[in-house]
Amino acid sequence: MNAAFALGMTYGQAMKLVVLPQAFRAMVPLLLTQAIVLFQDTSLLYVISLVDFFRTAANIGDRDGTTVEMVRFAGACYFVICVVVSALVKSLQKKVAR
Repeated sequence: MNAAFALGMTYGQAMKLVVLPQAFRAMVPLLLTQAIVLFQDTSLLYVISLVDFFRTAANIGDRDGTTVEMVRFAGACYFVICVVVSALVKSLQKKVAR
């Protein structure tokens, strides 16, 4: 901060151009870790309501005569959500590591 002031930068310029980029680089690993923890906690909550999700899929399947297909579809939806979020976190982590 003192070096930025010595160069004639204002407080806003110093924060924007010097301090925040360094702080962001230091905080990214922690932010990614918190994002993963949040996702896992959300998944735990989702597992609790997953029974309702699969029950609803089974009820729709019973109504239409496609119970197995609907339960498989519900499982595939959950799997896709988990894979997509994990891939997004990994790509963000690689992008920040550069």
